[in-house]
Amino acid sequence: MPAPARRLLPAQVHLPSGGVARLSDAAARARASSVFGAPARRGVERAVIGRCALDVQVLAGPSVLADARGVPLDPLGLPLTDAHVLRALLAAAGIVPEEPGAYTCENCSAPFEVAPSSLLEIGPFTDGELDDPELDRPFDFGVSRPIPALRVGRAVCRAVRLVERTVEEAMPLLRLPADGVLRITPSLVVAMGIAALGRERRAPVIADALASAPDEAWGAIVDLYHEARYPARLLAVYRCQGCGARNDLDVPLERELARAPLRAAGVDGADADELGEPRSTRAGTRARASASSAFPDLDGFEERVRAAAGRIYEARGVRNIDLFIDAGVPTCDDGGEPLLGCYTPGTPADALGIAHPPEIRIFYRTFRSEAREDPGFDIDAEIEETIDHEVTHHLHHLAGSDPLDDEEHEQIAREQVRRVGHAEAVRRARRGALSDVAGFVRATWPAWLIAAVGTALAWCAGGR
Repeated sequence: MPAPARRLLPAQVHLPSGGVARLSDAAARARASSVFGAPARRGVERAVIGRCALDVQVLAGPSVLADARGVPLDPLGLPLTDAHVLRALLAAAGIVPEEPGAYTCENCSAPFEVAPSSLLEIGPFTDGELDDPELDRPFDFGVSRPIPALRVGRAVCRAVRLVERTVEEAMPLLRLPADGVLRITPSLVVAMGIAALGRERRAPVIADALASAPDEAWGAIVDLYHEARYPARLLAVYRCQGCGARNDLDVPLERELARAPLRAAGVDGADADELGEPRSTRAGTRARASASSAFPDLDGFEERVRAAAGRIYEARGVRNIDLFIDAGVPTCDDGGEPLLGCYTPGTPADALGIAHPPEIRIFYRTFRSEAREDPGFDIDAEIEETIDHEVTHHLHHLAGSDPLDDEEHEQIAREQVRRVGHAEAVRRARRGALSDVAGFVRATWPAWLIAAVGTALAWCAGGR
């Protein structure tokens, strides 16, 4: 089997800021070779400098990066969002190293290893299709964002405001090795672009607050940082080989801030009592957490599902639909999303005279996962909505046409096009059509040869 073709760095890309950049694959590979060097040296450099800064060094190499007119472009002056897109493209092309990460499927828990950047969809960047209202919406730096409470000086803060940062302004953070100890200093606060915690704007005070912040508050700030600096398109989609589930992975794999970073030794998160919050507020938080963790066991869940099904079957005038509560690995739709429920039409009697009635299947584990992710998940309302949805599929099937199923498949197709880009979707469709024709020819060439020989013989015989 031939080795897969090497993915080249695109010659021109559109950036989130609206600019266009030109890239040289050959110059980038030569520069990366000198920056990263031999494998034995890579670990030393990354431990001292930090991976993000090394990638910037590659972009700063001779003839690697230029603007739309071909004028050399200094990566230090780029907004962080643009720089991280370029970093992702370097990794996607295999120019900078990215070791495969070890993951488990979110649906079936099967382990897998993959280098996420190898799965990045680059079409929207190369074709200039960065106009999706959700995936390409710029981060609004003009508003404060809510976060869990943390103490700032003598006050309790529940909001943070970020400002834009260029690569040069963020370099104190980008130089940090991802596996090192993160010491939160005033310069690091400035590099992160934290303009205010609540009403506090002094970097030294903000640094002290972050150094002792509760883990929940720190995690929320890191998530906001990622949202502000990494465009939503910087993700890879891995489809589980076992269950077909979609797993979304960060690209690039190595980022300057981990969601659960190591901070300076001896610094512990503040206890809730130190924040001076009313006990009723903390009790309410615990109650919500308890509600999501106290998901009903399988027997309790089945009881609620069957009660809801009885009401819905009667209201919709249906019967003889089997109801099965599945506690195994949930089935996924064509887009890789685990299903809450599914409908299977009945089948007529087979050779043994056994007929199979229509079935509605409800997936226990998907409901449990949704409840864990969303504290406001209304279990009973979602059960009723899911059963009613599947009953609608049943009624459409009896009518001979299921527009709801067509709509669901169209939605999955639209989502795929949003992610890969319209131009790339067209290119893949054309390649698929050509592949189908080539496959047809390969599979049927003996028949075509026999037909051609037969035609030739018949022509010769007729000529006599």
